[in-house]
Amino acid sequence: MVTFSQFVVTVAILSLIDRTSSFSMGAPDSACAQMTPGHSHPPQTDTPPANLTLTRNIVLPGEMIGIELTTGDASRFKGFIIQARSVKQKDRQIGSFVVSGDDASYMTCGRGIHNSITHRKSNGKSSVKAQWRAPTDFEGEVIFRYTCLKEYQTFWVGLETQPVRVTRSIEEPIEVTTDSSDSDNTNVSKADILEPSVKTDGELNNVNSIEVVDKDDIDKDAAKNSEFGFAFIDSKNEEEVEEDDIPQPAQSAVIPQPSSSTEEKIEEEENFTPIYISSTTTLKTTTTTTEEPKEPLNIINGILQHTDPQDSIFAGCNSTKACFGLPAGCVESQKCLLIVAYKPDRLDYHFEMKGLSNGYIAMGLSRDERMGDDLTTSCIIQSNGGVDIITGFNIGYNGNKNIQRGSGKRGSKEAMRDGIVERIDYSRKEGWISCSWKRTRQSTIEGQNWDLESDKYHVMLAQGSVQDGRLNKHRSKIVSGNPAGLGEVGPVKAKSRLFILLHGSFMIGAWVCAASLGIMIARYYKQTWTASRCCNLDQWFIWHRMFMMLTWGLTIAGFVLILLELDGLSKTFDTNPHALLGFITVGLCFLQPFLALIRCSPNHRYRGWFNWVHWFIGNSAQILGIVCIFYAVDLSKAQLPRPETDWLLVGFVAFHFITHLLMSCVTCVSESQSNKSGYPLAMRPMTRNGHAYPDYEELKRDAPGSSVRIFVLIVYMLVNVIVTAALILLVVMAPTRSTLEEFGILPTVQA
Repeated sequence: MVTFSQFVVTVAILSLIDRTSSFSMGAPDSACAQMTPGHSHPPQTDTPPANLTLTRNIVLPGEMIGIELTTGDASRFKGFIIQARSVKQKDRQIGSFVVSGDDASYMTCGRGIHNSITHRKSNGKSSVKAQWRAPTDFEGEVIFRYTCLKEYQTFWVGLETQPVRVTRSIEEPIEVTTDSSDSDNTNVSKADILEPSVKTDGELNNVNSIEVVDKDDIDKDAAKNSEFGFAFIDSKNEEEVEEDDIPQPAQSAVIPQPSSSTEEKIEEEENFTPIYISSTTTLKTTTTTTEEPKEPLNIINGILQHTDPQDSIFAGCNSTKACFGLPAGCVESQKCLLIVAYKPDRLDYHFEMKGLSNGYIAMGLSRDERMGDDLTTSCIIQSNGGVDIITGFNIGYNGNKNIQRGSGKRGSKEAMRDGIVERIDYSRKEGWISCSWKRTRQSTIEGQNWDLESDKYHVMLAQGSVQDGRLNKHRSKIVSGNPAGLGEVGPVKAKSRLFILLHGSFMIGAWVCAASLGIMIARYYKQTWTASRCCNLDQWFIWHRMFMMLTWGLTIAGFVLILLELDGLSKTFDTNPHALLGFITVGLCFLQPFLALIRCSPNHRYRGWFNWVHWFIGNSAQILGIVCIFYAVDLSKAQLPRPETDWLLVGFVAFHFITHLLMSCVTCVSESQSNKSGYPLAMRPMTRNGHAYPDYEELKRDAPGSSVRIFVLIVYMLVNVIVTAALILLVVMAPTRSTLEEFGILPTVQA
């Protein structure tokens, strides 16, 4: 029977379980400063099982040296932390590491990037290799400090290596070996090589001269006992020099050194004699591998504008886990604004997400690739600056409902009310939000069953701002194309945006370019090019009809494409008038050519009514089309950049208005020059003194000022085409804003 004291002891032991933390996937960022595992055990003080060795002890700024943490015997270690610190400021991590393989991962401590490394897995290791890159703006001594863990309770903290010198003036000793077949081969140290000496005017012929003598004539004992004994090398193991060789400075030559009277001149003179190395020695050959320079990171105001290609979140993408990022295709280039990676983890699913945002980043699981009835997980910046992981549920198209976090014992059904088993990491650093969590395979949220193991889902990503703890409408989003199981490993392709891109491009080409040119020609160019006709039709009418038919064709094609994309009516009728105005514009555009086909003759009494109706429908459709494009900028599907698109549209409207005003002035001047009371514009009354006024078909000569009108038309066409091309470029490439920023088309902005 269990006594009361045994019960108390058992409870006390169990209460300590949650006070200790083990990190099988590497040390947390909280271990950056002290490099101490949170294992509630004191560190060891005896000899560690592993030592950190370096390939060099001198390095140039910006260059790399190899490091290796290895055991000296058959023992193994499970965990480690390695940092490089300045000797003068040992609390400052400097430089950056480059790792490969699955044994090590990066840590980011302080203000640096990848300035520490730790273990990725807790399996036993006998050796871990990495490379360290010296900072480009640092010179001085660096020590490598490391922590080594053998077992949970057995670890060594704060071990240090010998200093490494980072300097721009490296003078390493040249290691040479004598070329001899005997077993007593000796190495010639730096002192054995003739050092350069300074040429001075007074001692040019004695102090710095080298006397070439026969080595058989040298008294070896006397030379060794002389003040130049350090320059004597016993050459009994050297090969014999053939008699017909050109005399070389003998290795046993007695070389005087500068006297104390010339020491002050050494620093002033720069003319040195060359270093002589005996022909009987061979230099140690070394092989140098030059790494390709890393592409510089795009950092603005201290904030990285896309993920670092060396970020650990990319490790295993498409091989051991699935990865999906924003913008589309960024996983291949490893330059994402937002990325999520997921994989099965025993009975659960492990997710990790990272994104550039000042509010929130979120991922969603959808059954139909459209917003509504979706399971979401958001990493939100709280009012206190911290980050929290919140489960949500999309209600329709306009809102997201937060699911209350469960409570109770970890792993219990009540604790997993929101489907999240464990919140592993949630942090924010330098504008980037990072979070990782585990979600249970099956859960019931808002009355819907979510089976991550059996069902297939579209993956959604979004980023946006937060207000009072609530998610605002996302600034940007992306949806995967085909539904897939979360256990499937491989590339996750984004949903095709071809229909959306074509819809936007067709509508811009129709109403910004073609319709504007067609209306301009019909209004101001009826009395231009009258000397030439084609198919018995005036030139202006041919151009007008061509541009308006092009407008009609592009509009109908764009309308059909967006219906196919939406698979029905738009869900933005209540929030954005773009869809409603678009329907009206398409309707007016569709009727216009059929009304033109049934127009009456120029002398018919109802011709004036036709002219006014034709004019009203055409201008109304163009105005609504331009306004519709303005409202399209607010649509999340368009992903158009603001305010660049707005300013471009405003500039075009202003230019279009100024051109109309200028052409009206040109027309008034033309009328006054023709000494007529009024020019027979089609919009004026069609009768004068009870007689029909001659219509444009009866006018056979150019009105005055035709050259000015043609010049204005050419300028207007050029500007119109340039604006249209720029808008279409924004439509097509705006989802990859980083591309436009690289070309200098858009300024760089912070998320």
